[in-house]
Amino acid sequence: MAADGDLENFDGPAGSSDESMLPEGLPRLDEESEVEVDDAQALVERHAALAEQLRERPHKSAMLRTLGRLLRLIGSVLFAHVLFGQRNADNIRDAAKRGTPVYVMQSRSFLDYLYFNYAFLKHDLPLAQYANGVSTMWVRGPLAWLKGLFRRGPSEKPEEQVQALVKNDEAVFIFLEKPRKEPDENLEFSQKYLTRLIHAQKQVDEPIYVLPMLLIWEKRPDPKRAGFIEDIFGTAQRPGFFRKFVGFFQTFWQSFLRLGQPMVQISTTLNLHEFLREYPNAGSADASELLRGRLLDYLDQERHVILGPTGEPVDKLYKELINRPALTNAVHEIAAEEDVSEDQIRKRAKKQFEEIAATPSLLMLKLFSSVLSFVWYRIYDGFEVDIEGFEKVREAARESSIVLIPSHKSHIDYLVLSYIFYNYGMIAPLIAAGVNLSFWPLGPLFRRAGAFFIRRSFRGEKLYPVVFREYLIRQMEEGYPIEFFIEGTRSRTGKLIKPKYGMLDMIIRAFTSGRIDSVKMVPISVGYEKIIEERSYRREVLGAEKEKESLTGLLKTPKFLTSKYGRLYIEFSEPIDLGSYLDKYDIDRLRPEEDDLDDLTVRLAHRIIYDINHVATVTPSSLTATVLLNNPVRGTDRRRFLHEVGFLLYFLTHRFESTRLSRTLREGLEENKKALDRLKERQPSPALLSRPERTPDADENGAGSAKAPPTMADDGPVRIETVMGEAVSTVIEEAIGLFEDNDQVVIEKTDEDVFYSVPEESRLELAYYRNNIVHYFVPEALLATAIRRFDAPEVPLEPLMEETRFLSRLFKYEWIYEERAEFENVFLRTLAYFEHAGWVSADEISDDTLQVDIPKPFPPELGFFRRLVLSFLEAYALTAELLEEMEGVWEREDLVKKALKRARNDYLRGRILYYETLSKPTFKNAVRLFEDWGVIERQKDAKKGSAYCYRLVDDWEGDKLADLQSHLRAFVYQGD
Repeated sequence: MAADGDLENFDGPAGSSDESMLPEGLPRLDEESEVEVDDAQALVERHAALAEQLRERPHKSAMLRTLGRLLRLIGSVLFAHVLFGQRNADNIRDAAKRGTPVYVMQSRSFLDYLYFNYAFLKHDLPLAQYANGVSTMWVRGPLAWLKGLFRRGPSEKPEEQVQALVKNDEAVFIFLEKPRKEPDENLEFSQKYLTRLIHAQKQVDEPIYVLPMLLIWEKRPDPKRAGFIEDIFGTAQRPGFFRKFVGFFQTFWQSFLRLGQPMVQISTTLNLHEFLREYPNAGSADASELLRGRLLDYLDQERHVILGPTGEPVDKLYKELINRPALTNAVHEIAAEEDVSEDQIRKRAKKQFEEIAATPSLLMLKLFSSVLSFVWYRIYDGFEVDIEGFEKVREAARESSIVLIPSHKSHIDYLVLSYIFYNYGMIAPLIAAGVNLSFWPLGPLFRRAGAFFIRRSFRGEKLYPVVFREYLIRQMEEGYPIEFFIEGTRSRTGKLIKPKYGMLDMIIRAFTSGRIDSVKMVPISVGYEKIIEERSYRREVLGAEKEKESLTGLLKTPKFLTSKYGRLYIEFSEPIDLGSYLDKYDIDRLRPEEDDLDDLTVRLAHRIIYDINHVATVTPSSLTATVLLNNPVRGTDRRRFLHEVGFLLYFLTHRFESTRLSRTLREGLEENKKALDRLKERQPSPALLSRPERTPDADENGAGSAKAPPTMADDGPVRIETVMGEAVSTVIEEAIGLFEDNDQVVIEKTDEDVFYSVPEESRLELAYYRNNIVHYFVPEALLATAIRRFDAPEVPLEPLMEETRFLSRLFKYEWIYEERAEFENVFLRTLAYFEHAGWVSADEISDDTLQVDIPKPFPPELGFFRRLVLSFLEAYALTAELLEEMEGVWEREDLVKKALKRARNDYLRGRILYYETLSKPTFKNAVRLFEDWGVIERQKDAKKGSAYCYRLVDDWEGDKLADLQSHLRAFVYQGD
């Protein structure tokens, strides 16, 4: 059936198309089209002359070197909404720097070509000197057009012109296909140019870089089977003239309403020199056919990453799933076991499927994008996205099923990645959400945006786990990214929660069954300068019951759309290839042992949590909260405060090369880079809270005492910590302002200074932000706490190591430690750092015995680290004391409530130092830890009917429990 005309096919006046200028007798693909010459040097010179001729008198298809005022105006209006990422520009520049770029698109489009002309000029990128199937003469102006009608071009064939240009370092643009043409026509249209690229690469040493280009106007995948309408107007990705025309202006107004925007994406850049090395025995024709296949694969992969699969209707998806062997067998077995018909079990399966299944809609994603763009603008100062990490995720998605595993701190988490992926050019993931969020009317909207729902527990269910697993596997097979929260629930404390294993176990077993070829896990940190739920979290941490989710509950957050919550941060860890991870532990991926899989699931879950922590963003609010809460006095003066901020920054950047600082912190440090670099040369040692009494540059009075670190304006020698603190003072003071707006920080100005203090009722809220980064300091905090426990000038190494090991085990539910890192290695590495810093010294007192010497007074740096974990120690010590009162069986909730009540009373009496010790999640972790240690045991109680009832184990009554209590108190009650 004849299709409508095509804007893409308009090449100017009749007779000016590229084909009209081609000589008769095009070579077949199996013929060598290289011109035979005896003298290779003559060929080089002829091609050089031809390239020079085309530079002086550009081909009719060459991109315009400049745009007139009218064209610039038209371009800025028509093309400004197209997203051309900086990474695309960088890729092209890199290719041009190292060789010759050749741009390739699948389907010929004059509109796309015109856009790239505009974009390449805007970004100062190499312009194409030739393109097959298009002409730019009609946009050069009437005079140039008339001249073109009567000007004779080079006599060489178009494909030889391409070869000459590429050999002489000029970019060209190749379209592989005409819209909606048969394969034979497309081969004739473009294959000769690919063959000439092969010839050119064989004749030059510089590599040719082929860049497969996509310009996505509409983020809608093509249907699996074209219908009547598609036959007439083309598909979204291969449109005819009318659909292209309508689609272009549709995307124009959609961009204005923030419903999405067209985007450019460059797929995997192909080094033609390396490509030919893969096929050393292939002739030029064969190599060009292989090249064509590779390029089409790259374009298809990239298109799939951006657009995703063509989703099946829900009823059709259910019919496919119910006929899968796993579900067929489950239906048969359950029907026999319950003595009911299989139809009844299928009806149950269908009901469960409908409870689970997402119904993703592009329209809903567009609406969400528009609404969220408005909301983000109102409540956040911007997003900081790890673009380099995002590109690694894109690369992983080209060849693997990807599983996104973000941290979970807020309800906003459900929206963030979908918004980022949709607007940054990847298909939005399907998100595993708790079934408690399926309430009307948000539940149906979430489903349309890609949420599928999961019950909190599969306990007692036989059919539901099979339905859920088959649905999950089917969506991964189709190529949907899957997103789930491995913590299971939102963190109320700011620390990551110990992982849940259910979803991860399903995915691992699906992979080892051979049903999914490749899986890559992507740990992701989603961080907030401020979270919208902090008030409700405070109530829950203090013991209040969690409120059930509802539409009004989500929207009635005080001042939700009128408050500012700072910036939002998304950081990606390195994707974890599941196959490689199994190989790492010598597990047969197709025939694994059951115990090996269980162990691997636990190990991988902890690795994911560790990786999320490892890329967590250090923000101004987290630094501010850490310093304010860690100060042992009532208020902190501005100079001291900024010095301690600088201490933490220097520690983080000196100790961890890959620490992710927020952009605002990085910019502050970058602006003072020269001064910081000079100070680093003078001060190579680790960060200090106190300054040495005298330095080589110190003045007569020994400027820079520990009591008052100088500012950059002081006359005495300035330490790097002070300079770093002052360098970021602007953004730190903005964070203080956010806290002050919520009455969480009090600022008092005197004639002499500015003081910051935290009201006691706000300490729990600030502890949330401190806990976002406290994991960076855990090894130092545990060692410092163990050192202080001895309260002696010398400590033998072995007892010190054992006390630190005790603390490490005590906090197994508070922090995740580095995978496969032996405790002894971490301990010695941390001790060596302390010694290098001058905080302690190690002496050999015999051939096999070392002792650690601790200076007097106790180093303030060690006191600072120790105070980071004191509130947790207080909670564990109090819980141990409470166990002494256990008589009979206590429910876990009763035990935690009693701990909270005791903590409140002890705080008022002054026995507990920190208000943030009053934390329900910490007391729950302490109970869980003491159960692991065998101090208490879980007991069934017929009267209470709770699975979480505990009694004190008989062996721990009396002296054994008293020793544990004494041991814990010794860590806590040591004055600084």
